[in-house]
Amino acid sequence: MTENRHTVSTDALATLGTIIDESCGRDAIHLAVEPTVAGEMLRPGEHIRIENGLAVGGGDTFGIVDPFLKAMVMPGQRFWFVVYPRQITSLRHVWEHPKFGDAPPARQPTREEQEIADRTFMKVLKPQSIEWVREFCRANSGAPSFETLMRKIEQEDFGEEWLHIGGEDASGEIPDEFWDHVENIVGRKLGEDERPQYFSCAC
Repeated sequence: MTENRHTVSTDALATLGTIIDESCGRDAIHLAVEPTVAGEMLRPGEHIRIENGLAVGGGDTFGIVDPFLKAMVMPGQRFWFVVYPRQITSLRHVWEHPKFGDAPPARQPTREEQEIADRTFMKVLKPQSIEWVREFCRANSGAPSFETLMRKIEQEDFGEEWLHIGGEDASGEIPDEFWDHVENIVGRKLGEDERPQYFSCAC
């Protein structure tokens, strides 16, 4: 009988994070996750650590941002911190890790954590999002001017599929990333019916 080199003792968890060879076959794994508050804007899959109770990038990282997210994590938002494999010192249904300590009950960010997130948002994210939308309007011939667009958005007059612009030619698709930046600018989450997919005009 041919020996199967990919056994329970050499499963995917033992080699996750490395380049694997042909001896590895299909598997399923458990990874430790912790609900965590972002201290800065983070990318899905970005390598992160904990500083002052908040998740940030760089330095002595020991996990990643939930890689299945489809948008950036904004300061103050909660997300799953995925701990590197083979780092957990105890694994039951509740796991332990020396850098996290005991598992705390679910909680809201403290005032200090929220203030840090708010300062980061106002100093970094909002100006970056304004510049992103300005550049989007400049670079796309079917987009309205930034000023016209902002007046329309401030009126909160959205269609479910179309964003109608009066007084200017406007057409074309609106990407999801556009609305992510608009949320930063207006300071609130938009509902599904407030993220139209296309520009239109009255011409």
